[in-house]
Amino acid sequence: MNKSFFLLALVFSLPAQAQAQTTFNLVETPLPADSLADSIGVNTHMTYTGVAYGNLTEVKKMLSLLGVRHVRDGGKYYVGQPGYNSDEFATFGQMAALGISFDLILDYNRGTDPNPMTPTVISEIQVLAKNHNVPIDSFEGPNEIDEGGVGDWVTETRSFMKSVNSSVKSTSTTSTIPVVGASLAGPNSDYPLLGNMTAAEDFGNIHPYANTQYPSYNFDFAISNEVHVSGNQNVYVTEAGWSNAINTTDNSPNVTEAVAGRYMSRLFFEALLRGWPRTYVYELVDEMPDPSLTSMQQHFGLFRNDYSAKPAAAVIANTVVLMSDKGSPVNPRALSYSLTTASSAIHHLLFQKRDGSYWLAIWQEVSNWKGWNAQGYAITNPDVSVELTLQAPADSIHTYRPHDSTSVVETFTEQKSVTLAVPDHVLLVRISLVAPPTNLKATAQ
Repeated sequence: MNKSFFLLALVFSLPAQAQAQTTFNLVETPLPADSLADSIGVNTHMTYTGVAYGNLTEVKKMLSLLGVRHVRDGGKYYVGQPGYNSDEFATFGQMAALGISFDLILDYNRGTDPNPMTPTVISEIQVLAKNHNVPIDSFEGPNEIDEGGVGDWVTETRSFMKSVNSSVKSTSTTSTIPVVGASLAGPNSDYPLLGNMTAAEDFGNIHPYANTQYPSYNFDFAISNEVHVSGNQNVYVTEAGWSNAINTTDNSPNVTEAVAGRYMSRLFFEALLRGWPRTYVYELVDEMPDPSLTSMQQHFGLFRNDYSAKPAAAVIANTVVLMSDKGSPVNPRALSYSLTTASSAIHHLLFQKRDGSYWLAIWQEVSNWKGWNAQGYAITNPDVSVELTLQAPADSIHTYRPHDSTSVVETFTEQKSVTLAVPDHVLLVRISLVAPPTNLKATAQ
């Protein structure tokens, strides 16, 4: 594991070995609250035909509801097909008008991008993006290339990534755009086979799907593999999510929509807890109709195939509303406080907004599913009591459960110590040490 990840976990997470009622005295420098909202991304497939993504109007409605700022999709570039290339980026441009920027996957597999990549093509992609007002967050290497049917995928991927990185960095209009490495999905042995790619990327790339389990279930395992490729580089989570095909009869991992919603509440906080700046959930919408709920691949969406929202979509939308805080940078001020609990499953992160308020995110990182496939069943976890104690009484303390809504759940005034009922989804605790100006308006609806 990257040493910096380990240090973050020590600072922001309660130790797993806590068993008895224990008090943890903490002095923490908060993260900007907006860093959580800005860490959230979603996968789309806008060039797929005959699926739900073909309705751009509905795609824009779904993205607007979520409020996310980042999308991951294929940056397909066909040499000699300017009409296709322009149509692709015109679609991205309509999505970008919602305040969205893009991680573009460059993939030589199936001939969608030239191999090797060239500065000319990178420059032309950037021109397309500029002409259609498409901000590019990052360029990414081939997706799960070890499962893509390429014969000598190791040699090809190493060569391709070197050409991508060289082309991006040598092009004046893209030189500051980060390059995210290729993602792998095969056996553990594929990672040392690909080997050290740090000279050809700025960030590593992991897909830590948790199967039926809690968000961080495979985090350490994913990093233990990715270290062979990305060393001490930070990573992007470019795919993570849960399928809801609960009527499958095979051994595929699936959970109910309700369970996926509880997991989704924690996913982005768990990733940021480890210092990972961007997490793209897979995926925006169920691509094909499957009312029988028997096809795992067709039920990863935040929205159903008829474009109706699943619980996971509502959770993300509420979280974005509550944590968004765009504007001038936060000047973080350390907070001294303590947490007392008997649970070893309590995780937390401390944030601060530009108005000076602290936002403590606290949750139980536990399983909500018994079993490894759709034949399992949901688990109900009771709330856990956690006592929050400040050095001096706060002007006000408000709690929120974004899993349910953006509304205030409880309000405390002039309290130094409060008892929190912490669920198996995120509880947000807004701590105001100084009364805010009276002309401020709440953003939550």
